[in-house]
Amino acid sequence: MTRNQLHDQNLKFVLQQVFNNHPTSRIEISHRLHLNKSTVSSLYNTLMAKGYLKELGYGDASTAGGCKPTLVAINQDYGYTLTFDLGYRHLHALATTLNGKVWKYDRVQTRDQSIHEMVTQIKKYIGNVQAEDESAHGLLGICFSIHGIICDNQIQTSPFINMEDVDLVKIFSTAYHVPVVLENEANLSAIYERDFNGARELNSTVTISIHRGIGAGIILHRSLFRGEHGDAGEIGQTVTRLEIDGEGQATPVRAEDISSEDAIIHQVEEQKGLHDLGREDIVRLYRQHDTDLAVILQRFTIAISSLLYNTMRTLDPDAFFINSPLIEELPELLEQIRAGYRRLAHQDFPIELTTNARLATVLGGCSVITHQVLGLNGYALKFERIPEKF
Repeated sequence: MTRNQLHDQNLKFVLQQVFNNHPTSRIEISHRLHLNKSTVSSLYNTLMAKGYLKELGYGDASTAGGCKPTLVAINQDYGYTLTFDLGYRHLHALATTLNGKVWKYDRVQTRDQSIHEMVTQIKKYIGNVQAEDESAHGLLGICFSIHGIICDNQIQTSPFINMEDVDLVKIFSTAYHVPVVLENEANLSAIYERDFNGARELNSTVTISIHRGIGAGIILHRSLFRGEHGDAGEIGQTVTRLEIDGEGQATPVRAEDISSEDAIIHQVEEQKGLHDLGREDIVRLYRQHDTDLAVILQRFTIAISSLLYNTMRTLDPDAFFINSPLIEELPELLEQIRAGYRRLAHQDFPIELTTNARLATVLGGCSVITHQVLGLNGYALKFERIPEKF
């Protein structure tokens, strides 16, 4: 490693230390990194000159006496990042300062809008945020949460939104001159669990995202596993059985055909001859002890239990997390899933519900774009937990 490479690496280590241990001091950084004080002071001064750090005053002197250390943290007034979750009913927008603190969150109605209309909505939102911004450098980067397959920062498939060859990276990097990152929605949920939430101390986890489809975000040895072509985690496409018609032709039945949120709604609509039902209708019918729904939800919990069991046998993670607004509304379903898994595995296993599910993907996006902006891809960053009532 050359001297310049070593300098750049140590600069990143110091920045990582400040992010993860705020407030901290040069002497604490020196002790943690086992670097001499003069080296840390030089790196510290470089980061101060770039504006990344903010001094907060003096801390307590050590028990041996001496000068009080100057406390420092990431400068949250440096600038902000934006994350947008392109849902098929709503656009979720999150603005966060450079230290990962939530500045503002909004949900914008986008049902039945084309991708071109959504792009217009996003640009309008960015304009409104820029008008409110008082930071030194303004917008630093944008992350898009995509309900589809991403490879090499490009959308490969988008089953729920017709992208019409719209290149989000080109449009927004050209318009705002900042890095633009695309990531799969389930992957971002998994990153949220690792960096913000329940998987902080775990090595390998799988986060199952149950929405219109089903996907899995896979964290192996603290790193996101995408596969060679971005297809890793597409467990909703898992074939659960084959249906044979009268002519002997086989039709595959996939996991999300029977156990996604949309699949539940479609089954209820078909059973009852209804139309345009939503999650709130499912919750209402459940509270009314509807017998048709009870059967459908029983099939759902058995299917999810089986999916978790099969994934466990394939990946052997430390824990599962389930990101499902429906299960968040009906937590009784989680207990049924745990019981179903226990029957298959003959033992208990950590299966937890993602808290703050509506923010999981955009907070995961906050982590991704913050790593990018700080030049810390591959470096572990610890973000503050978000209150459940946020």
